[in-house]
Amino acid sequence: MNLLSIFKKTKNENIFEIFPDGILVVSREGVIMDANSKILDILGFSKAELIGSYFSEYIQGGSVLLNKIVQSETLSVTKAITSKKEDIFVEVSASKSDDTDRVYVSIRDITKIYNVQNMINGEFEIAKKIIDEKNTYLTGISGEIFSLLNSVVNFSKALNDGVGGKLTDKQEKYVSIINKSSSDLAYDLERLFKYFEVESSLYKYEYKRVDLADLLVGIAKKYEVLFSKKRLNFSYDFSSFLTRSAYIDPNAVEAFVKALLDISMKTTSIGSISMNVGNPPLEFLESKGYDISDENIKKQYAMFEIKDSGLVIPPVVLDNIFNPYFLDETLSKKLIGIKMSFSLAHKHVKNLKGDMWVYSKPSQGTLTCILLPMEKM
Repeated sequence: MNLLSIFKKTKNENIFEIFPDGILVVSREGVIMDANSKILDILGFSKAELIGSYFSEYIQGGSVLLNKIVQSETLSVTKAITSKKEDIFVEVSASKSDDTDRVYVSIRDITKIYNVQNMINGEFEIAKKIIDEKNTYLTGISGEIFSLLNSVVNFSKALNDGVGGKLTDKQEKYVSIINKSSSDLAYDLERLFKYFEVESSLYKYEYKRVDLADLLVGIAKKYEVLFSKKRLNFSYDFSSFLTRSAYIDPNAVEAFVKALLDISMKTTSIGSISMNVGNPPLEFLESKGYDISDENIKKQYAMFEIKDSGLVIPPVVLDNIFNPYFLDETLSKKLIGIKMSFSLAHKHVKNLKGDMWVYSKPSQGTLTCILLPMEKM
């Protein structure tokens, strides 16, 4: 706010007195030369007490703070002392008159707002601590849970394979149900525990220089075999990179790519899956609000496009696709697993300072787009 321009606008009204904030006029030496009635109410001192005293006696930071505010033309929050020797929090702005070397200082009491914000921040920190402790505990015991669950998975599989002798049709049906249900539960719990790990910063990102295309080829070749067993067509193309060298956490990249490809492995029975990664077109960056005045910006990002023609996500799920805790009565168990995988991938992408979008339409399938910085930001 340019206070000087406000006071110069009119000569017919006493802007100095009717201005809604407290005003101090301070000399180049930091001496208070004038004060309006509002500042007297805020600080509790009389006009006679303020005039002739130093600005630094009342406002923490004094002339150093004042010079910084004038030069940067920004607001600053600091402490002020009142006549009752109480600290209050104030928002300070200032403008300097080059003609007279005076500084017009606006002071607003924000103590109540500041205290409420501190209370909210405190409550947030308490809640975050509880969440972190819960996630640490669950992540810590996950190995024991999976050990018990895998016993069910492996035993039911062994029965189906004939280890205990030939099963009747009814026995085989129930054992198959037990095996599928326990396998699905293990998949969902694994995604859940991995999300807990990333959510509470238990996962430590380790950046290193890698060839991003080579990293992705290694992942794609493994899934090429897995998709082939399901008789699903899987294609990938990483040839559009202008630059392949990236300074990233390769394990995190592998984690979010696998999370997305696993969705297709678990849910798609008919259709095709493709993964194309390269430097993004300028048109895409512009559509997402990036400054494309320097066209070399596209070399600074990698764009992932993973498409599954057989996966369609309902609108209510799509609207909350990155919220792992969103539930409504329409959500099936299959969709809960999908959402957890998308949430896990999204959390990794955001922690790597990237962006992620998911589009889904009937008859077209689902397209996931990821924009990832190729250097640490």
